[in-house]
Amino acid sequence: MSKYFNIGKKIASGVGQAINKVKTKVNKTKLDKANSTLAIAKQKLKAGKAKLGQTVFEIQNNKPITFKKSSKKSESNKEAYKRIQKDNTKVIKGMLDKAAGKK
Repeated sequence: MSKYFNIGKKIASGVGQAINKVKTKVNKTKLDKANSTLAIAKQKLKAGKAKLGQTVFEIQNNKPITFKKSSKKSESNKEAYKRIQKDNTKVIKGMLDKAAGKK
């Protein structure tokens, strides 16, 4: 066997090891649940502060605003799937037409 095969084997054996090492976080008590909720709230607060800071910076420096408020409805998974299928169908049809010699 070549030395390249053994290198690839070593690399492949390490794939996914990090996933196996991480334990799932299961809240067993009300205190654990409260701590988890608090941690999530702290992270949301940090994100909100960063977003506000970015907007204030952009206003002070006459730059376009990054985080604009939108009243549009976000795309659902079903709508995204339909859109992607439509695009894929169009691309595949074009490939088949090109292979058949049509334009």
